[in-house]
Amino acid sequence: MLRRTLILITCLFLSLLSLTVAAEDWVYRLHQGETLTLVAERFLKPEFTPEQLQVYNGILKDREIPVGTEIRVPIDWMDQALEGVEVRFVFGEAELFRRGQAEAETVARGTMLKAGDRVVTAEKSAVSLAFADGTHLLVGPKSEVVFDALSAFKGRGMLDTRIRLQRGRLENRVKPIKRSGSRYEIHTPAAVTVVRGTDFRVSVEPLSELTRSEVTEGEVSVSASGETVAVTAGEGTLIKPGQPPEPPRRLLDPPDLAGLAASYQIPMPTVEWPLLPGAVSYRVQLMDSQASVVFAQQVTETTIMLPEQPTGSYRLLVRGIDELGLEGLSARHDFELQDAIPIAPVIERAVPVFHQPLFTGRWLSLHWQPAAHAWTHRLILARDPKLEDLVFDQLTRETGLWLPFPPPGQYYLAVEALFDESEATTRSQVYRLEIPGWH
Repeated sequence: MLRRTLILITCLFLSLLSLTVAAEDWVYRLHQGETLTLVAERFLKPEFTPEQLQVYNGILKDREIPVGTEIRVPIDWMDQALEGVEVRFVFGEAELFRRGQAEAETVARGTMLKAGDRVVTAEKSAVSLAFADGTHLLVGPKSEVVFDALSAFKGRGMLDTRIRLQRGRLENRVKPIKRSGSRYEIHTPAAVTVVRGTDFRVSVEPLSELTRSEVTEGEVSVSASGETVAVTAGEGTLIKPGQPPEPPRRLLDPPDLAGLAASYQIPMPTVEWPLLPGAVSYRVQLMDSQASVVFAQQVTETTIMLPEQPTGSYRLLVRGIDELGLEGLSARHDFELQDAIPIAPVIERAVPVFHQPLFTGRWLSLHWQPAAHAWTHRLILARDPKLEDLVFDQLTRETGLWLPFPPPGQYYLAVEALFDESEATTRSQVYRLEIPGWH
């Protein structure tokens, strides 16, 4: 009987040689209750059988294959095409190391990633990725990530994704996984995070290999040193190498972005928000209308100057970071970036012309046309129309200034031109300014 089995296997093997020469393999990891017969029914063309798959992988007993065994499947045998992972946006610099290649490629929008690829980002850089099922992944700055398995079929959704985070951070927005046996895992030197559809973040420190996991929606399972903890929405946990996960703790609440404006004029504004209790620093991200991250930075202050961007719709995300390094829930603010209001052509006048003040976040943007032959100008902010109850006044040779919002109330603005002869002055028109109490 054994001799007949060996002859059969040998004949099957020889019959496969002409079909598998130079074929690229797709790798699938068996889950609980799966056999080669189930794999063949799901993924193979009708002309290929479970026995052929068994021979190709050198397996003697189909029903005694351990869970987690990797099954190699020639791409030519598959019933449906595999979907890749696409790079949607690159901020800064990032390198791609293809499996089996020593030379790095530059990561660019539209690059397709495959299993075995490794992505390395530089400081203050980020890469946004999109999976076939709508799952999104953001690789943060100074990160190194290896895509051990990227298995997704067109029309079937995600099947088996295993990502190895060596250092840095990942932000995940995973579509709910409905197919039995589908998995999405993040492996770090200290822990394994497994999900079936949620929004979560994982980070690894480069030297200590300390792992952090934060969940903003849904639930994840974090396993380390033989113990598993459930981390639910609004919680985070810390995992030290060789130790079980620490008990989950509550993440910081979102910062208050209510004072930001709904629209700004080019150039991009400097935004500011109130101090968040418990936060030692903040992470700021800017997303465009396609939900791609176009800017990301960690700051210790509650203000940041955003980089120049084209006109359009944007979303600003800001979250606090606590003393353990766990990042809290993000505050979101949508705004429009518009073309700057054109300034009228310069006409020489003896009286300065004050342009309409602009509200930019928590700042007033003030500009004026200078008076001809004036040696300097004086900006005046007062509580009365006669400009006697002064709040602010300053001499300047510039034609504009930025002022922080004064306390709520009614104010009056003007600019004076000062001339050399006889200490003469001329004054612009007076603007009445109303500062509401909501800012």
